[in-house]
Amino acid sequence: MNYVDFFLLAADNLYSLILFSIGFSILYLLIYKKYILSVFDPMFLIAVASGLANAIVFYLFYLNAIKSHYFYSFVITELAFLTGFFVFKPIKRFKYFLNQEVSSKPNDIFEENFLTIMFYWASLIHVFSQVITYIVVGLPILLESRLTTYAGGSGFGIIGRLLDVASGIGIFLLFYRIFYSFNNSLGKIYNYLYLIFVVFALVVSGNKTNLLFLIYYLFILNLFMLKIKGKNIFTQISKIQRVQKILLFASIALIFLVIAVQLTTIGSDSDFSSSLLVLGKRIVSFGDIYYLTLPNDVIKQLKDNQGPFLQLFKDQLGMFRIIPYNDLPVDNGFAVSYYHYGDVPSGPNPRYNYFALLYFDSYVAQIAYCFSIGFFLSFLRNKLFHLMPKNIIFGVVYALFGINIIYGFQDMPTMVLKCTSVIYFFSLIFGLTYITALFLKTNWINKYQ
Repeated sequence: MNYVDFFLLAADNLYSLILFSIGFSILYLLIYKKYILSVFDPMFLIAVASGLANAIVFYLFYLNAIKSHYFYSFVITELAFLTGFFVFKPIKRFKYFLNQEVSSKPNDIFEENFLTIMFYWASLIHVFSQVITYIVVGLPILLESRLTTYAGGSGFGIIGRLLDVASGIGIFLLFYRIFYSFNNSLGKIYNYLYLIFVVFALVVSGNKTNLLFLIYYLFILNLFMLKIKGKNIFTQISKIQRVQKILLFASIALIFLVIAVQLTTIGSDSDFSSSLLVLGKRIVSFGDIYYLTLPNDVIKQLKDNQGPFLQLFKDQLGMFRIIPYNDLPVDNGFAVSYYHYGDVPSGPNPRYNYFALLYFDSYVAQIAYCFSIGFFLSFLRNKLFHLMPKNIIFGVVYALFGINIIYGFQDMPTMVLKCTSVIYFFSLIFGLTYITALFLKTNWINKYQ
């Protein structure tokens, strides 16, 4: 079943699709209720997206469009994932921290000057990498597929990985400097120039929901600062929440803008009704991996002999040239598009349930895999927060991992790529910061001896 077949099926059973989509969105908000701290929490989007995606499987089963064993495999893998995720207790709500007196001083391993140096390194690397990308491939919003920006095996992908981490560090520390730190006049000017660049880069990225990541960075910043300072930051929390509301409405406007630009690029009408139709199709396509692969046993024809390990770690194996680029497996989502449409540079997100069904034949293996994924994502989201010392540098580390769990729910190979990139390039930027701080301190000591 391809996209046209599904939308024809949906047109004949539209009310059922709407009921399943709304019902499962509400159901998953209830399932993750204790883990969702705010509408600005990434877990809110994760819950809604999970509900919309998983509703498709139940919808297809209700219409007898898939075989029962796919449905039962999906149900047990989803239960296994949720069991793994619920192993760790949720983070305490904001009210808990706002009622707390700070019992100990923050762990000031790294002083403000160190944070300032890291911010400048990260922001400059971000700007440099982004400009290089525009020069080499153009604006992503105008490309046929933004997913091909760093693809091809030429080595240019390392710029994308560096940019991803540097921008995360830069944006998080930018918001820290704006809301929680004192800056001189030159520092404030640099902050707002960098903010303008960040917003521009997010808008032209081609990702319809990119501004949401600014909301999520602000959310994680608030959460970590509450851990450090408790109720002493109530005023800043209120200011940031007002900014988050503005960004939320701006994100909605950006979605329609990006759709309009992309429709114009391919020569289609870009009026409001066309944009609304595209958005509606996108909403019911969170679970497109399921209707593209489960009906008519398409999934059986997509199995490869290279196994799940190679698929999960292909980016790392390719980056270090352990395996030649041409020998790496095709991305699971791309393989689905190739099957239906030929050489198309995009594809659906291979969610963890699909990945388990694709690579593991036994229920035991499927359960073990999905439980492990749920456990891993919950550790990054919930346990890691408590393990991080009370210092903003560790807040940066938590933000880099915590915000990327969004990818873990929809595309685990991408999640692995994101996490390993954090390890490599945070270490690089931290090292540059440390060396610079040591150099500046040594020079200052020598100057006044």
